[in-house]
Amino acid sequence: MRVLILIFCALFISNSSSESVFEGELIYHHDMKMNSKNYSESRKFYDTLTIRYKDKNYIKLTNKKSYEKILFIDSLRKIYVIYKDNLSKSKKLSMNEDNLNFGKLYNRENSHFGKIISLSKSDTILNFDKKNLELKKLFVEREYGNEIYIYSDTDNFKFTDNRNILRNIGEQIHPKEIATELNNAILYYYKLEVKNAELYEEYRLVEIRNKEIKNSVFEIPKHKDAKGFKRENKKESRFKYYELTE
Repeated sequence: MRVLILIFCALFISNSSSESVFEGELIYHHDMKMNSKNYSESRKFYDTLTIRYKDKNYIKLTNKKSYEKILFIDSLRKIYVIYKDNLSKSKKLSMNEDNLNFGKLYNRENSHFGKIISLSKSDTILNFDKKNLELKKLFVEREYGNEIYIYSDTDNFKFTDNRNILRNIGEQIHPKEIATELNNAILYYYKLEVKNAELYEEYRLVEIRNKEIKNSVFEIPKHKDAKGFKRENKKESRFKYYELTE
């Protein structure tokens, strides 16, 4: 009996040690269409998304012409959106703070597209980095939309948490059924399609850059209260508005 326990422990340790926490950059091609209009070609939207990830913290950068950077700090449970404020006379960068602790928002598992109706898992092949990879496909049917997740269950590198960082913050935490299947995997492909509407959004992984990310990358820029928003910036407010001072 002791021998069997030792063998099991050795196999578990070996399997655990083969998985490494991912740190680096993920480059995605983004596409969104609504009523036959390709929004990724519009100057207001983007076709490339770069994500820098480390220790549950991340930065999302898009290539849309109006500058925008999304910064998430896990220890604070806060997300910061830094953007060009075209309404500001100074034309300097502004910043919004979204406090996810407000109303237990961070722990929310609900989706705008309703409850899960069914899950189905299958094998699939996806071309990545000029190679055909054997991957897993998870199809999720919801009340008002469908989701497709394509991922690898054999990759060495995993996230330290199980969140769909491709979606907006309100829908990033996976329900347990999805989280169990994905097991912290990096998504090679994700698609959201709305039922009874000509609308979909998809992300396709283009490049994985596994490299060290400096902690300074996640520093919150120096800021001050935005003019006209002092009243909204009270402590109990979920959203706050700032102007960057540097």
